[in-house]
Amino acid sequence: MSLWTDLLGAEVRYVTAAGTPTRVACLGAGPPVVLLHGRGGHLETFARNLPHLAAAGRRAIAFDLLGHGLTARRPQSRYTVEDLADHALSVLDALGLAEADLVGQSLGGWTAVQLTLRAPERVRRLALIEPAGLQSESERLADATVRAAYEKGGRAYAEPTPEAVRTRLAGLLADPEDVDPELVEVRTALYLPEEAREVHRLVRAADNGRFLLTPQRLAGLDVPVLFLRGEHGHTPATVVEAARAAIPRARLLTIPGAKQWPQYERPALVNTALIDFLSKENP
Repeated sequence: MSLWTDLLGAEVRYVTAAGTPTRVACLGAGPPVVLLHGRGGHLETFARNLPHLAAAGRRAIAFDLLGHGLTARRPQSRYTVEDLADHALSVLDALGLAEADLVGQSLGGWTAVQLTLRAPERVRRLALIEPAGLQSESERLADATVRAAYEKGGRAYAEPTPEAVRTRLAGLLADPEDVDPELVEVRTALYLPEEAREVHRLVRAADNGRFLLTPQRLAGLDVPVLFLRGEHGHTPATVVEAARAAIPRARLLTIPGAKQWPQYERPALVNTALIDFLSKENP
């Protein structure tokens, strides 16, 4: 399979979200589900998920977050989670979506929670795939394995060679051999412009301490929530479980044989879980 065949039939276009040209992919028709990718990512992150959500009767939408992929940069932005949520909310407006289901992976999950807390009337259900924000940066990097992955992955921003990008992607997977060469080519091309690398540096350096997803903040979520955790994910299972327990209507599913990118490594399992959650949970 290829990104071309995975996204066959998708409409890829730009919308202007609060003055920011934003690349969006849409596939299918029906109630909207909007997918938000992680730090340093882009909408192709969800190439293995969009067609299946569309086939299940959903209008499946993914877009490049602020400054990511082919979405424009905002020179004055510090690229905090709040900035990304502002932009994401503007994308919903630009697409004419009064409400939607949200699926967020890593930083996209953190952004989706921030959006939901700010505008709960806009979100019906929330699926969080290995969400960031459950631990502070210092707490995360105290784990030697996480720190090593962080440092190795960061080389792709400093010098975006295919080898460095492949190393970054391999660090997201339980089986590093599963990296798709085509995805390496796409991401290398997206990382090459200096302004793209500057955005990634700013995203990494952003002061997001006040937006951490503490149990107290998560308790404010009044929508059904599904946590999808990779069996080998970096966030400790106890941390994810504590987050789930803080939310009145939340459940947790662990995806076997997956790390930080369950939606890419085990798409059949994740797609089935998402479709079941989005179709059967009461909003």
